[in-house]
Amino acid sequence: MKDLEREKIINYFNYNIALEHSAIIQYLFHAYTIGEAETENEIEEIAREEMRHLRMFAHKVVELGGEPAISERAAVFLHAPTLEDLMQLDIDAELMAIQEYSKQLKDISDESAKRILSRVISDEDAHSKIFTKMKENLKQMIKDSSSSKEQERLEIAQLLNEILQKQYKKILEELYQSFITRFKNPHLSDELEQKAIDKMKHFGWIAEELTEKGYQIDVSLPKIDKIKDANDIVDYNIKEEVESKNQFLSLSQQTQGPDLQWILQRIANREIHYTDLKRFLESNQLSEKDYSKILSAFTVGSLFKKKD
Repeated sequence: MKDLEREKIINYFNYNIALEHSAIIQYLFHAYTIGEAETENEIEEIAREEMRHLRMFAHKVVELGGEPAISERAAVFLHAPTLEDLMQLDIDAELMAIQEYSKQLKDISDESAKRILSRVISDEDAHSKIFTKMKENLKQMIKDSSSSKEQERLEIAQLLNEILQKQYKKILEELYQSFITRFKNPHLSDELEQKAIDKMKHFGWIAEELTEKGYQIDVSLPKIDKIKDANDIVDYNIKEEVESKNQFLSLSQQTQGPDLQWILQRIANREIHYTDLKRFLESNQLSEKDYSKILSAFTVGSLFKKKD
């Protein structure tokens, strides 16, 4: 592949990563906002497919010698007067993505990159049809809000949003680390990806708790630390894991609501893996064939159900 073509694909696909990133956040926020189980599940499935798209674009960028723009995000549109208007925002996002990816498809010659774009365009076309059907079926829902104990509500909202932002930051960092180490250390890459999936679940639990109580969700883009060395990655995440576990346990003791206490304690109890991972990586002598068996598909699981 010529250098000019390689640079073009890297630039296109990094732009696409930012688009997929924004779609994930927008769709999950809309799913939490709607609060209707069947619609939530449908939107959640679309968000999972957008995550797969992001992964495909990022892996191709790394394969071509580039750095995935995992810390970049396009515009997100979270609020609308009615639920029908909310769905129109998602329809517009899909149509814009189809238009952009179709333009890229005509402008590149690499067959591997073209296959990725063709697959994603097909998915986005299906998504636009699903969102259109949702729009036709949804009726405007009016949510009651209470003005009592407003100061307490604001404090809880601030606490939950701080936790949400921490999980968002870790998702982006672990995905970045996974993509960067994909070819140099495939087992570490896979473990990082699985841990990012855990953080996505935590993100979903906290976001659901916020929306159930009528709070606004803070999904502003966090600044991430881009660490590339495998040893530094593991040491950094060990430190973060210990700090997070202690923070969540402390917050759970300060919180009155049993549902929130349960969520915080559960997240804290899941922050236990990186120390064991470091020992395993230092002692493990797997062959290349064994490594290939370990690599797993990118699936997110339920972001809504508070069960494993």
